[in-house]
Amino acid sequence: MIKWLALVALFWSVPASAKNWYLVAISESSTTAYFIDRDSIVNSGTNLRRIHAWSVHSTSDADGTASRELVLEFDCAGARYRFLHLTGYSTSLAQLSDEAGSGMWRDVTSGSLDDSARQFVCSGGTRPSSAKAYGPGNPFAAGRKALGVSSGSGTNYNSH
Repeated sequence: MIKWLALVALFWSVPASAKNWYLVAISESSTTAYFIDRDSIVNSGTNLRRIHAWSVHSTSDADGTASRELVLEFDCAGARYRFLHLTGYSTSLAQLSDEAGSGMWRDVTSGSLDDSARQFVCSGGTRPSSAKAYGPGNPFAAGRKALGVSSGSGTNYNSH
């Protein structure tokens, strides 16, 4: 009986690893596709929501970064956000960087990718209505396709 209880306790303590990626926005210049894991939206304080996001770029940065996995926090009352963690990946999804974010608050600009992300996060994943579900798989290939780029190409500098 004790072993069974220990097994149940272990099962409930392991965080779920499944993702539920949504394509929330594509930049006007079609250089960045922005995905949010809807299942990662958690309240982290009054009016604060913490999430996992993935930005996919049409071309790679000078250091080879083609996408970034992000942990962000949005202030739903103050229209601002901050980076808590950033991990950069190449087109082959090899990890190139892993760093803590600055934690400094940045204002959300109306109509920007961050505005679409804030709407999605603060609505619990219901807005904007144009957000499209992509399921649990890594969103890199879907992002490159949405940007009109094959997943293995694009090694030019990207200013994002």
